[in-house]
Amino acid sequence: MIKLVIPGKPVPLQRHRTGSRGQYLPARSREFREHVQTVWMASGRPSLGGSPFALAARFYGARPTADLDNLTQAILDALNTLAFSDDRQAVCFAGVHKLPADSEGPRTEIDLWVPDRQAS
Repeated sequence: MIKLVIPGKPVPLQRHRTGSRGQYLPARSREFREHVQTVWMASGRPSLGGSPFALAARFYGARPTADLDNLTQAILDALNTLAFSDDRQAVCFAGVHKLPADSEGPRTEIDLWVPDRQAS
């Protein structure tokens, strides 16, 4: 299991923009992605490799109007090819919540794991 706590206000993934030099990711989304990757590197670069995985996430202090899907996608995008080979390997989103900041402040807590395979 991989457990990460990303300090700071959660940032939903914004759509890519098109400018005079082609497509780009808005600065706020790019900076959050780099922050998530820095926390992942500091935690020892854990990886699930090519295994199917499940994700649980708690977003403390996200804007009330932030889309839960875009918050989750920001994490998946940041960890794609790092903590797992491809985000298409996700087989379960369990307990994905947007919560008010508490005494520990704004942050994102994520758990990634390979689910048990049971015979059908």
